[in-house]
Amino acid sequence: MRRLPSLLAILVTGLAGATAADIGRSIYQWVTGFPAVNWSVTGRWFLMVLQGQPYVPGIGTAPSLPHELLAGHVAYYTIAVVFAGVYLTLLGLLKRPPTLWNGLIFGVVTMAFPFFVQMPLMGAGVLASATATPWLVIGRTLVHHSSFGLGLGLGAMVMRRLP
Repeated sequence: MRRLPSLLAILVTGLAGATAADIGRSIYQWVTGFPAVNWSVTGRWFLMVLQGQPYVPGIGTAPSLPHELLAGHVAYYTIAVVFAGVYLTLLGLLKRPPTLWNGLIFGVVTMAFPFFVQMPLMGAGVLASATATPWLVIGRTLVHHSSFGLGLGLGAMVMRRLP
């Protein structure tokens, strides 16, 4: 019988990934001057999805919703923990230990969600093609998700060493 990852391992791994993503995104912002992610807009979109309206082509100009900043942060950390659960479960199924390399690969694969689902539904187009600076958005997403994956790998490696 396969052993599923513990909830503590999933939580710690997900938070390590989110923290690493925040650091990577901050460095990208510092190097490029490109603005930070607007968690209010992200929260607005997630709240609208929960209300049954996933396609919001002008999310940046849509009316603000109560608690959208909080919703953006809750969605971000929830997704990080869910992805951590998927990562750890896949490692268990494949009988592989966590490494920075497989964490990085997993993080890069997770870019499919923002590039092909979230951005198009928010009106930014596939691969941010409908934005004024698609390459900067792609770069920020690449740094964010790569850093996230490295954080997942590191967090999982630390949790694996604990008794």
